[in-house]
Formats: sequence, structure tokens, C-alpha cells
Amino acid sequence: MSDTLLLILNILGTLYIVYFVGVIVLGAFRKWRGFAPAAPQKRIAAVIAARNEAGVIGEAVRTLLAQNYPRELFDVWVIPNNCTDDTEDVAAAAGARVLRCTEPVHCKGDVLRFTFKHLLNMDYDAFCIFDADNLVDPGFFQAANDALCAGVRIGQGFRDSKNSRESWVAGGMSVFYWFMSRFFNRGRAALGMSAILNGTGVLLSADLIREMGWNTCTLTEDLELTAQCGLHSEKIAYLENAVTYDEQPVGFWVSFEQRRRWFRGSIQCTCRYGPKLLWRAIRRRSLQALDLAVFFLGNIMQFVCLVPGAVSAVKAVRFVAQLGGPEVVALLAVAVALIYVAVICAAAALVCRFTGKQARQEMPGVLGFWLIALTWFPANLSALIVPPRWRAIPHTSRATLADVTPGRRGKGRAASEEIN
Repeated sequence: MSDTLLLILNILGTLYIVYFVGVIVLGAFRKWRGFAPAAPQKRIAAVIAARNEAGVIGEAVRTLLAQNYPRELFDVWVIPNNCTDDTEDVAAAAGARVLRCTEPVHCKGDVLRFTFKHLLNMDYDAFCIFDADNLVDPGFFQAANDALCAGVRIGQGFRDSKNSRESWVAGGMSVFYWFMSRFFNRGRAALGMSAILNGTGVLLSADLIREMGWNTCTLTEDLELTAQCGLHSEKIAYLENAVTYDEQPVGFWVSFEQRRRWFRGSIQCTCRYGPKLLWRAIRRRSLQALDLAVFFLGNIMQFVCLVPGAVSAVKAVRFVAQLGGPEVVALLAVAVALIYVAVICAAAALVCRFTGKQARQEMPGVLGFWLIALTWFPANLSALIVPPRWRAIPHTSRATLADVTPGRRGKGRAASEEIN
């Protein structure tokens, strides 16, 4: 490979990294206001797609029915699909309204399409999408109401964890979602940019669904909907006080397979929407479309950066070997590995600090996050070579709202408070 081509690839990779790091750093320390408190007035439907979730669905429904929001202004809907257990009965016994999915289901997006087809003709102002393993903070619907009254039509809440201390894997994945909420989405909101949807704790106005329809077909309906919002110039708000506690995988290989599926769906979105977003950014001068085009470009950029990175590493090893021999190369490799682990662990501790977590209490996840980060690229690469097959992720945590980390419980900060 020529030096010129290596230089071009290095420049592209550097520009990409500088862009995202710059947005994160600028947004992290910029003051940001949430939404002013508003009197409860919006009718909300909570929607949970559930497949063989009898072990956790009851607690999810109970946390939703215990919202600090007028009971006459919301309903909780559970949509069982392809169930072979008593998910439907458990959900109904907990107090949910049940809508059994009668259409073929290949992914969560299919369930939501069926759901909206049946619920959009009811008197709801908005829908909140959750997973069956979630615990929902009692202030969620009020935070959603505040955002809706401020004119928001789609938003992403804070994705917390209900089992971060169950294993180092669960802890490491929790750190990732804390980073996405506090630094990625909140930082974007502080800079006036659009947030990225990440699966659960999503607010959708009924009017927006009627206008855009529900037309997702990839493995990652959240990223697909994010891209569609970019094409419709619909900014995704960040809802700091709408908190959902999600269950993270406990075992490493379950987490690895989950990330493979995410990447496969993300690649589908990149191929389907990346060129359209870039064209819209050029034609309409849309900064939101450009930002999302760059975001989806990340799926390609990590492979673009791989080649010059590998070549540079080989050259560095050869150079050091010529100067000091194999022993120096080995020592240098150990030093680099130790620096990598130290930097990643320090970054994980910083994420805990900024999200109100106690790093000492989250130590397994903090210390294990380096391995989660290190295996992200192999998971992505393997998803291109061997497409992942859908497999149910077992949800076994019996945690309740009383058990979760107390730092973000209750109503949180006032929605109108200026947050540093």
C-alpha cells in the first residue's frame, strides 16, 4: 500500500475521530436546560413488546402503573408475540392491557408496526416504548408530558441499568449506556443537535407516527427510526428525567452476540439510509442529516482505520526491533497494553462520576470495561463474516425499583433546572 493512500486513510480516520470527540467534549461541559414543568395533560400509552418474558414482565408493568402521573391519562399495553410461556397471563394479572400480536414477527419493529396499526385510532397523544425487562422511574410520564407540552415529537430518555453490579459484563455494558446518555445524547442536546435513539425509553407523539408511518425493517429499529427522523428533519430530543432501568447481559458471550446483532442492523441502516442522508445534507443543507450521515459512516470508518493502523503498528514493531531487539518489543507491547487498560478504566470511572454513580461500587464494570471496548471491533467484524441469528437474551434479574442504584431515583432534578 502506497504512502499516499495510507496518508489519506489516516487523515479521514483522524477527522472522523476529532469530530466525534469534539462534539462529546464540547457538549459535556456546556450548560443545558431541560423542559419546563407542565401540568399533566397528555394521554400516554406505554407499549411493551414481549416474547417469553413471564419472569420479568410483571415488575415492568407494576413500575409503569406506579407512575407519578394521573392514572386516567395513561394505559399500559403489553403485546405478546410468539410466546410459549404465560407472559400474557402474568402481564394481565399485573394490570396491563394485552394486545396479542397476530401477524408474523421477525423483529421488534414488526411488533411495533402491528401495535400502532391498532392503537393509533385511540385517543392517545403519545406512545412510550419499553422493553419487558425494564424498570421505569416514577417520573417518566411526567417528563414525557413536559417534553410534549414544549413541542417535542420524539425523544430518548436516560437509559440506566438495574443490574450493573451483577457481573463485570453487566457493569461494563452499563458504563457504555451511561456514556451514551450522559456524554453522547446529553452533549448533543446541549449543542442543539439531535439525540440518537437506543432501543428503550423512547417517546413518540401520535402525530409523528401518523405523518411518518412505521416502516422499519432492519434488526435495529431504533437506529432506523433515527435515520428516518434525519430524512424528515425531525430533531430527537433528550429527556434527562425520563429514566429507564434496563437489564444488561451477565455473560460475556451473550453480550458479544448482542453486539454482533447491533452491528448487523447498523450496517443495514448505513446501506439503506447513509447515501440518502448525505444527499439530503448536501441538497437541503441539513446539519442534522450531515451529522447522522457521519454517525452511520462510523460503521465503515472503523474498517478504514484498521488498515493504516495495522500497517503503522507493523512498521513501529520493526523499527523498535531494529533498535532494541525482541525483548524491547515485548516490553513496549506490555507497556502499551497497560496504558490502554489504565486509560479505558479511567474513562469508565469518569463516566460513573458524571452520571452520579459511585465508581467504587461499580468497580467490576469499571475494571472490565477495557475488555468490552477491546472486543467491540471483533464482534463487528465477525457480524460481517457470519451473520448473527436472532436468539432470545435471557432476562433473569428480579431487581425492583427499591433495589436499583439510588442516585437517579424519583423525580430527579427539576426539569427547568440548569444542568452543568
